[in-house]
Amino acid sequence: MPLPRPQVVCAALLARCAAALPGSMPLARPRLLGAALLAARCAADLPAFLAPDDDNMDYTEDPSQNYGEFFDSVVIPTREAMRRELGPTVVVGPTNASSLQCSADQLTVRILDADRKLVVVGGGPAGLSAAVYAARADLAPLIVARDGGQLEGTSLVDNYPGFDAGVDAVDLIQRLEKQAKRFGASQKTCGIERVDFTCRPFKVYCEDGETITSSAVVVATGASPRWLGVPGERELLSKGVHTCATCDGYFYRDRHAIVVGGGDTAMEQALFLARVAQRVTVVHRGATLRASKAMAARALRHPKILLLWNTRITRFVAGASGLLASVELEMGAEGSPPSATSLEVDGVFVAIGHTPNTELFEGLRKDEHGYIYTLPGSTVTSVAGVYAAGDVQDPVYRQAITSAGTGAMAAMDAERWLCENGC
Repeated sequence: MPLPRPQVVCAALLARCAAALPGSMPLARPRLLGAALLAARCAADLPAFLAPDDDNMDYTEDPSQNYGEFFDSVVIPTREAMRRELGPTVVVGPTNASSLQCSADQLTVRILDADRKLVVVGGGPAGLSAAVYAARADLAPLIVARDGGQLEGTSLVDNYPGFDAGVDAVDLIQRLEKQAKRFGASQKTCGIERVDFTCRPFKVYCEDGETITSSAVVVATGASPRWLGVPGERELLSKGVHTCATCDGYFYRDRHAIVVGGGDTAMEQALFLARVAQRVTVVHRGATLRASKAMAARALRHPKILLLWNTRITRFVAGASGLLASVELEMGAEGSPPSATSLEVDGVFVAIGHTPNTELFEGLRKDEHGYIYTLPGSTVTSVAGVYAAGDVQDPVYRQAITSAGTGAMAAMDAERWLCENGC
């Protein structure tokens, strides 16, 4: 995947910052000022990086030159300004130590009037990593989750660091649970009916009737892949049907793989599979791609990738081994009589998007797809004391290891905030 153009980076930062800043927020921390500064700087410098030939699919300019200029004039000065705004230093000595001691204000009283210091909502790699870090910080976190998330829908995980022979997905989740509990985390298995961030302490309502109050919350409920909803799809999940080429593509080295979809994610997965598979077929139901021109051009020009237009998968068919053997297809433009055929295949990757599991969290700022906005370089959401980790705030990478990393960040952000406000 080529690096995004500078204006795309800037626009993305601007959008995230602008949406993360609430119109009125009495609990705003200094870091929000840094976000505003970043947004303003990006808005001011964005026109200088807009190329007049942006509609041209074939970018011929040297991207390294643009990126160097962009970093020199925007990224580095803005990061330095944010560092100064967010990290003021105070010299503490015998003469002023007493004046820096905390006092229990009204906010502190409300924060401490909770059953738990920290509740982690979600039991996947993000939530469990947050629990490990929070438990080691003596926050005694409570993990509330129905299951282990998307990872339980796969079999072998080959790209999680530290497991040279791979690790069973369920075993990885169980290991993370044991690790968190070893340091003092506890776990409650239940579905969540609703969450209330409108008053403090925060409230988590479980389906079994229990209400849990918490000083801080880490949201790590992940995202759910969108499915085609055709016969055989769910039955052959992890038996030839997948959603992540980065995770499972290596299993199809020198074999035939299909990618379903017409957006950037589908093109990225097709290009990734083309490195290892013998051939890749992209099945797209429409006559035009939704992918960006650059991504579409790369896929269409690749000698290993064949694109089937106006084509839909109607059934996944298992072979004698119980694994996927073929798919049944309908081909034909909308409004014309379809023709039916079948195609032998070893693996199919459904890449028609994900839906973040964020419908419970009404008080948080989200983008048009439901992903939670966080301040750049952190897990801080638009509600002070609430942090988002993993796929709920990541529409790009969506990997177990990146989720685990943001889970650790969320625990550290929460611990700092509790330290500042819970004395």
